[in-house]
Amino acid sequence: MKVGILGSGVVGRTLAGGLSRIGNHVMIGTRDIQKEELQAWREQDKEKHKLGSFKEASIFGELIVLCTQWTGTKNVIEQAGIWNFKNKVIVDVTNPLDGKGPDENGRVHFAALNSASAGEQVQAWLPDSHVVKALNCVGNIHMVAPKLEEGAPTMFIAGNDDLAKKAVTEILSKLGWQDVADMGGIEISRDIEALCVLWYAYGFRTGSWTHAFKLLKK
Repeated sequence: MKVGILGSGVVGRTLAGGLSRIGNHVMIGTRDIQKEELQAWREQDKEKHKLGSFKEASIFGELIVLCTQWTGTKNVIEQAGIWNFKNKVIVDVTNPLDGKGPDENGRVHFAALNSASAGEQVQAWLPDSHVVKALNCVGNIHMVAPKLEEGAPTMFIAGNDDLAKKAVTEILSKLGWQDVADMGGIEISRDIEALCVLWYAYGFRTGSWTHAFKLLKK
């Protein structure tokens, strides 16, 4: 499958590497393809690794993974061309943070959203696409093949289209996620996104950033 990744930070590069290793052809969409870390990534596998603009990546991808910082997400989508997302599954990895970082108590804060989640906003901006919130409640170190001594973590997902969630669940399974929990419609994104606040708070308090969440069923 062809995957377009919008965003070239550590999250985008981590998922690009993982998706490539499970057999996909991946294009990272970015503002600057000349970045040293991106050129190094491309050199790892010139057949499967491609670089392009946001528009080129959105055209290329049969599946699109949104890994942008929230404050620039709408602008990236507009640069990519809303029509290039039509009828595609969009994996929304964003968290609606204000970009100011944690406060003195280790708490990160959401941007003003009029109570809507990032997932809901992305779905509203892309009404003809199937948005699935996923991979936003864990650090990049565990986004691919997560392994923790205390057990397999849970990846929480949400979206309005059952087939899209099934497709994303299958991809997550191939990336090494043994436990994927479908939490419901895209409006549940706001609650999944709240987990990132807890994730940051625990890391800030303990100085450890290798934790993840687990849903215990029995």
